[in-house]
Amino acid sequence: MKQNVGILDTAIRGVIAVICLAIAAEGVLPRAATIAVLIVGLMLWASSSFGICFIYKALGIDTYPGAGDGLYQNYPRT
Repeated sequence: MKQNVGILDTAIRGVIAVICLAIAAEGVLPRAATIAVLIVGLMLWASSSFGICFIYKALGIDTYPGAGDGLYQNYPRT
């Protein structure tokens, strides 16, 4: 599958993923909130690790540097 997450997106997702996973590991939130934060953290971690975001793909967004000119490139769905 083609990558669609750029360098800046990867860094931001990685930092937020670490914060979410740390909060989930500490268990300072109620159980339901901890599970939600854990799931969000894991999804962001996977997205930043593999460079693929399914939400970006559904919306036709591609911030990967090889995608085109500039930092942000929005392609219409075909």
